[in-house]
Amino acid sequence: MIAYDEDRLKAIGVVEALRAGVPTRISTRVLPDLRKELTELIQEDLNRLRAGQRIPGRLFWGRYGQGKTHVLTTVEHLALEMGFAVSRVSLSREVSCHNLSHFYSRVAPLLRTPDSTVNGLQRKLNQKQPSDLPDSPIILSGRYSHPMPAIILEDYFYTEGEDQDLLYGYLMGGKASATELRRIHKKYRNEPMPKFQRNFKSGEDSSALFGVLADTICFCGYQGWVILIDELELVGRLGKISRLKAYRNLNWLLNWSGTMQYPIYTMAATAENLRDEMWHSTDSSRQHDEAIMPELALEKFGASGREEILKFFETGNSSQCPIIEPVTEAALIDLLEELVKMHGRAYNWNAALNVGKLLRDLGSHPIRTYIRATLEALDIRYLYQEEIVPKAEDLVTSAIEEDENFFSETVENE
Repeated sequence: MIAYDEDRLKAIGVVEALRAGVPTRISTRVLPDLRKELTELIQEDLNRLRAGQRIPGRLFWGRYGQGKTHVLTTVEHLALEMGFAVSRVSLSREVSCHNLSHFYSRVAPLLRTPDSTVNGLQRKLNQKQPSDLPDSPIILSGRYSHPMPAIILEDYFYTEGEDQDLLYGYLMGGKASATELRRIHKKYRNEPMPKFQRNFKSGEDSSALFGVLADTICFCGYQGWVILIDELELVGRLGKISRLKAYRNLNWLLNWSGTMQYPIYTMAATAENLRDEMWHSTDSSRQHDEAIMPELALEKFGASGREEILKFFETGNSSQCPIIEPVTEAALIDLLEELVKMHGRAYNWNAALNVGKLLRDLGSHPIRTYIRATLEALDIRYLYQEEIVPKAEDLVTSAIEEDENFFSETVENE
């Protein structure tokens, strides 16, 4: 049996992760940071959040293959190292953000914490007592749009077994009937659940769930909640009304109107064609979102809704939302040369490759194309002792078009 030391195992993990196109925590640590300025910008944001400020989040724009997902991975691991809890989600056919309740049910269960490999907060919550709550803003009257999620959290500490698991599931985005929640409250608190001025509405009051979870994260000893969203350009697939709702929800989550009072920091990655094709398209046959959405918001949500949408587009086009520029050739060569060394350590051979020549032979391509070409060239040399010049096809960016059938029927109807 061949023995593998820790260094070699780490190298294998990095190489295989990059081969699969999935950057990992180790790969972001051992390989050069090609977006150091952006990483430092986010670190400054998180330091301000950790100091108690409620700061605006960021979109960042980039072409396909320029490393947007890698940036999110870097930020995810940075936030965990700084003591934050992190939820990361990619938009897809099943996940959109025009319905805040549905979006919460997707991001809450993905919550990662710095000191556990198990998602969620249940282990930490089980170390707390009801007597600890007065030190938290969770019990403050009027803090949330609806008091019920905060009451459910308080009930959690009095329950046990399946009832406790049901309450925890609800707090993490699961379904539970109001009748069941009232039954549990009365069973363990020996009193009926308080009567509310109005019933909890999943769409209107979903912000309360975000707020309670963010405050609970801090209650459990973490610095706040970082929400990372990938593939945001898929918002452009939504119909007009659903896009409007998504923009409003994003404006709140990103705190661009300054109304976020909870310790939440949101960052989203999006392809540039969301802005170029949907926000201010030059196609004269269609109206672009910057023109139609403010008036649609006025019609649907009044003057305040219009102001929110105006603020969303203003901030989305500002320096608050940086563009991922192509990396310099020198930085790219440094990255690929480090990857050559990593390949040699992983497979215990004298790896060598003229990465400068590989770049020139390939021509202009996204970063991930260079990484895959480097690995392919190294694999062929390692296995067959042959030199090849990998070929790469241009990566075509898919156009964004409204598609009422793209997102699942459940997402559209909720």
